[in-house]
Amino acid sequence: MNKAYVLISCNSGSDDYVISNLKSIATVKEVHGCFGAYDVIAKMESDSEDELKKSITQRIRKVPKIRATITLMADNKNDFFGKNLRSDEKEVLDRHASQAYIAIHCKRAKEDQVLRDLSNIPEVIEGDIVIGSYDLMCKVAAPTYNDISDIVTKKIRRMENVKTTTTLNVIPNR
Repeated sequence: MNKAYVLISCNSGSDDYVISNLKSIATVKEVHGCFGAYDVIAKMESDSEDELKKSITQRIRKVPKIRATITLMADNKNDFFGKNLRSDEKEVLDRHASQAYIAIHCKRAKEDQVLRDLSNIPEVIEGDIVIGSYDLMCKVAAPTYNDISDIVTKKIRRMENVKTTTTLNVIPNR
């Protein structure tokens, strides 16, 4: 399975419009408004890397009110060594937990080690090595955003091979 994350900056106040448009794209499996460095994050999946690229260039980048995108292609050779959530578990987290995507810069050639280390943190529910402006992308779920902040500052940033992080707190779907 090929996967990509698209980090999106959009015109002020147009988040809901952009999210609504992205939900109609078949390769978009999750889309969330977020607060942080970007306005929207879309997680995409497809059997074909070409289909992902086509969806990004011919669909996402053509959505009105999107100002800029950053695409992070997941390295599908490196699976997350952790949790495989069932759809009912994912639904409970979506409804009752605060969530965030954490974009991570690592020390050179240490991506595999950081991914393994992330899998040992119970609150990290997804993780991928990515190709693009960051080295890794992971998803964290916790009771509150303050808890997510603690996980990032006290666990993820303290890892030996992590250089920097960017947190994108997910705005719950309405």
